[in-house]
Amino acid sequence: MNFIFKIADAARVFLQSGRGLSALWKKGGSIASTTILHNCKHYIPEIKTIIDVGANQGQFALSARYFYPRAGIHSFEPVPDVFRTLQQNISKANGISTYNFALGSTNGVLEFFQNDYSHASSALHVSAIQQQFFPQTASEHQIKVPVKRIDDLISNITFEAPVLLKLDVQGFEKEVLKGAAESLDKIDYLLFETSFVPMYEGEPLFDEMHNFVKELGFEFIAPVGFCQTDDLQILQMDLLYKRKSAA
Repeated sequence: MNFIFKIADAARVFLQSGRGLSALWKKGGSIASTTILHNCKHYIPEIKTIIDVGANQGQFALSARYFYPRAGIHSFEPVPDVFRTLQQNISKANGISTYNFALGSTNGVLEFFQNDYSHASSALHVSAIQQQFFPQTASEHQIKVPVKRIDDLISNITFEAPVLLKLDVQGFEKEVLKGAAESLDKIDYLLFETSFVPMYEGEPLFDEMHNFVKELGFEFIAPVGFCQTDDLQILQMDLLYKRKSAA
């Protein structure tokens, strides 16, 4: 019965967003990304540049291509196998550039945990809590991936305003922002996932992340997505912020 409800919810999301049911079955089709971007559209009518950090298989980028067709999208995915799937999924989409490295607070090599459930891959260990709620995330192995700072990309990427920085890096969001200290004045909107319980070992939780981005000069707009258990406990939420000096 839960499966039927989930299919009904998926159909409702795609129909209300205007994408149509056919988009749900295409490569890279995502209920979560469609929901998040549908909600973002209410607050951000236009975006010219999207920095998509933690691109996975292109779910967010392909949804963003629908909602913001004029935006230049830059998608970063460090896991080689997943990156190849990303490239395949966006091969027929215009305006999406892909990069096979992680973003963080340093340049060099990052110890990274590739999860058998690719959405859960992270620079941090999956916690026991996440394994309890989502057993499919229990298996992971360590790899090494190149890592760069956003600050070092400014000369190679044109940040045409308005700019959205989207972070879905499984508890590593604060480290990515630390590597963007010189670039934040180019970021108009910030979208990231934060946890209310530790889904990864050592990840900063909601209060810490909220206060951190406020100190960086961003103000909270609204929640635009969430992850909850079957008994309706909210574990994570996708939050949208705006730089205070942005128009």
